[in-house]
Amino acid sequence: MKTQVELRVGCRDDLTVKSLASVLAPDNEGAPRGMKLVSAVEADGLKFTVDSDSASSSLSTALAVLRDATLFEEVWLLSQPKQG
Repeated sequence: MKTQVELRVGCRDDLTVKSLASVLAPDNEGAPRGMKLVSAVEADGLKFTVDSDSASSSLSTALAVLRDATLFEEVWLLSQPKQG
């Protein structure tokens, strides 16, 4: 069975989009056989598309990307200057 999962991660500005893309890109290259993972920068975030021969592989890959994006968010927020 072929499956496709699309995940969109919204960001507040271009700097955040570019930073997130640069952090996630190295981990998401060289997908296993039977899987295609594509990321694209959009105006307000990133879009990830996972095509796979296995539904569980598609979902686990999308969840891994989401976990990495969540970790990025936590580190990004902690590294920002304190507001007034």
